[in-house]
Amino acid sequence: MTPEVLPSSAEPMVAARAAHKALCIPMQWLGNKVQRRARGVPHYRIGHLVRFRLSELEAWRDRNATVIAPARESVDGE
Repeated sequence: MTPEVLPSSAEPMVAARAAHKALCIPMQWLGNKVQRRARGVPHYRIGHLVRFRLSELEAWRDRNATVIAPARESVDGE
């Protein structure tokens, strides 16, 4: 039996606002329970607090980049 790989406890957990500012993820997606669940945002509940690990959010953001920032079509002359 192999042990589960857990995230490093050395990495600090941050609040939604800090994660939003660091990674430019919409605050609504981080702060709203329904949005977090619908989008599969990785998070931890500690009592009534919700915390995030920036490395996990960054990996999640990179996997879902087309949803977060869809490519804009170029317009001739711009």
